[in-house]
Amino acid sequence: MSQVLSVENVNKRFAGVHALIDVSFNLNQGEIHSVVGENGAGKSTLMNIITGLVKEDSGKILIDGKVKKINSPLEAHDLGIGLVPQELNLVPLLSVAENIFLGREQRVGKTLHIDSKKMYAEAKMKMESIGVSIDVKSKVMNLSVAYQQLVQIVRAMAFGVKILILDEPTASLTAQERDSLFKVLYNLRDNGMAIIFISHRMEEIEMISDRVSIMRDGRLLKTTDMKDITIDEIIKDMVGREVVNTRVEREASCGSEVLLKVDNLTRSGEFHDISFELKKGEILGLAGLVGAGRTELIRSIYGVTKPNSGDIYWRDKKINISSTSNAIRLGMGYVPEERRRFGIFPYMSVNDNITIPIMDRLRTGVAIAKKKQLAVTERFISQMSIRTPSPNQEIRFLSGGNQQKAIIARWLAKDVQLLILDEPTRGIDVNAKSEIGKMIRDMADKGLAIIFISSELEEVIAIADRIMVMHEGNLKGFVLSQETSQEDIMKIALG
Repeated sequence: MSQVLSVENVNKRFAGVHALIDVSFNLNQGEIHSVVGENGAGKSTLMNIITGLVKEDSGKILIDGKVKKINSPLEAHDLGIGLVPQELNLVPLLSVAENIFLGREQRVGKTLHIDSKKMYAEAKMKMESIGVSIDVKSKVMNLSVAYQQLVQIVRAMAFGVKILILDEPTASLTAQERDSLFKVLYNLRDNGMAIIFISHRMEEIEMISDRVSIMRDGRLLKTTDMKDITIDEIIKDMVGREVVNTRVEREASCGSEVLLKVDNLTRSGEFHDISFELKKGEILGLAGLVGAGRTELIRSIYGVTKPNSGDIYWRDKKINISSTSNAIRLGMGYVPEERRRFGIFPYMSVNDNITIPIMDRLRTGVAIAKKKQLAVTERFISQMSIRTPSPNQEIRFLSGGNQQKAIIARWLAKDVQLLILDEPTRGIDVNAKSEIGKMIRDMADKGLAIIFISSELEEVIAIADRIMVMHEGNLKGFVLSQETSQEDIMKIALG
């Protein structure tokens, strides 16, 4: 089996941090090779170097045995390297077909006129090749995150790459959609494509990998055949210690005080007649397949969109939440699914990201009391074990798990009474998931009401007290987490 890609003794530093230390890695033709490690282990830096987004400080990259200097993503693509990034980079106002062929539009002969009919037909065929049938004329902005991810995958695959890098490609996919994708990847592998697969979902690593490389603290610890290692061994190598189970018993149960009540809430085309209550100190899980309407429901409760009918009550008082500002003033906080697009202010410091909703409290006259601001930030950095070189570090340089902790800290600093978490562990490593799971339950123990959305049913069961099951915009039922299973929830959703 020939090597299509070799990385030899690559080093990279960022602002004094040694992100990659003498990393050597190889990828064979016709294999699916998983790269695993905690956030901050160096996986993304390595992939950014391979795809020309970042330049290595030293070391070599070989394609088909020949040393290559990859100075840009375009050069990487010309060498046959395609990337499906974790964070979507589609053009929302363009159609599915236009996004797939962006920059390589189908033309009528040698003219500049776009052959829309041919482009739509080919886009439809390519989408169906991964088991998805959607209207390729639809604007991407009108698709769910899951379908946007599938468009991103097809776009990378559309132009004959020989090396395909997938960074958390299944983060927003259902099990059925994931299995359809895996069938495509198996077929591509069997036809000679070399695939690098990055995921924090260990069951996926076990399912799909031919080989696995384990990274920790900027070093590549080992590469081995998947059949020669267990998931427990991989996790131990990744974190350098045993990882505690996400399930942590509650120290206190929720009381009887109803904080939020939703009565027959409806928004046309998204969800219908949804009713539920949330008590102070309760963790309510929202489960369902992609397209169930969970995020759409939360966006209406939080004032991002307006429902067509139904009522919302806050502490038994009927309210009209006309904007997110209204929701925040009531005492609600929201951690959105797409952390990097809508959660963080990437070019601002950790200090500013955590304290931005409480700047009015920190003012002395017209100026911010810097010492007071720093004291708040340092308290949460310590309390939540946020790993950062400094409170003044730009938050974009933190790992995904630490970014997520900082966003949660933002709302704790604001003293919210209800915290909405939409896929809070998406793209986060196994150890950070465990830490955030415990953190959520600790917050509830102190009286915070939490709505927790996750596509991972095992995670919903592990963290929530009670689970609301939705399917295609409809409320299908409620279950207690300690009395249910993944199979039970699926039966309710599809029943």
